[in-house]
Amino acid sequence: MHRAIDQARDVTAAADIAAALTEALEAAARDGAPGAALISMQWELLAAPAPGAAKAQVARKTRTLIFLTADYVGADGARIATASSVHRLG
Repeated sequence: MHRAIDQARDVTAAADIAAALTEALEAAARDGAPGAALISMQWELLAAPAPGAAKAQVARKTRTLIFLTADYVGADGARIATASSVHRLG
């Protein structure tokens, strides 16, 4: 039973990281193109979940799409997760 509890904590932490990355990508998309709609998002967990912060930036913008990337970095500066997304311009 103890193992199941530990796994549940890891899932919650990973879900928190995914949420932080999503929020950062959405905010960067709004800054780059108000009204942009999320089409797809992909993320990878590179290290064990830990407290940190997400930061996103526009990678490329076309007439109809905006491409973004984001990193989730731990308090020690280590990259914990990375993400990318594509948004359709309104």
